[in-house]
Amino acid sequence: TGFAVGSIEGRVGIHYIQKVAGKDSFAFKCHRKDNQVFPVNGISFHPYGTFATYGGDGVVSFWDKDHKQRLKGFPSINRTISCANFNAQGNMFAYASSYDWGKGSSYYSQGMPNEIYIHHVLDEEVKPKGKKSGSRK
Repeated sequence: TGFAVGSIEGRVGIHYIQKVAGKDSFAFKCHRKDNQVFPVNGISFHPYGTFATYGGDGVVSFWDKDHKQRLKGFPSINRTISCANFNAQGNMFAYASSYDWGKGSSYYSQGMPNEIYIHHVLDEEVKPKGKKSGSRK
């Protein structure tokens, strides 16, 4: 068992509370474009144990923590994604864009609509990829 934590530095940390053979806590960089770093606004877990990150860059990515790889990257919506989650069955993923106040009130644009997106999740987008050669479960 463990938890995931995102940061304003565009990183995600996976931390295990109990030691499990072959699994160590680790962190990785994400939500970056060129030299820009964007905050990770949230992490949502899928019933398979894979997860999604979403952030200030307007990008959603699905990840396989056990094999340390990205499963799917969505194109940027060019707006901050402030919240998201899978439904209980894991076949739908909803996310919302709105201003997250990360840059303060001077960047807020009144009249910019909040939007909700719904993505039908395919199994191959979130299913763990399987054992990599040389790795242990």
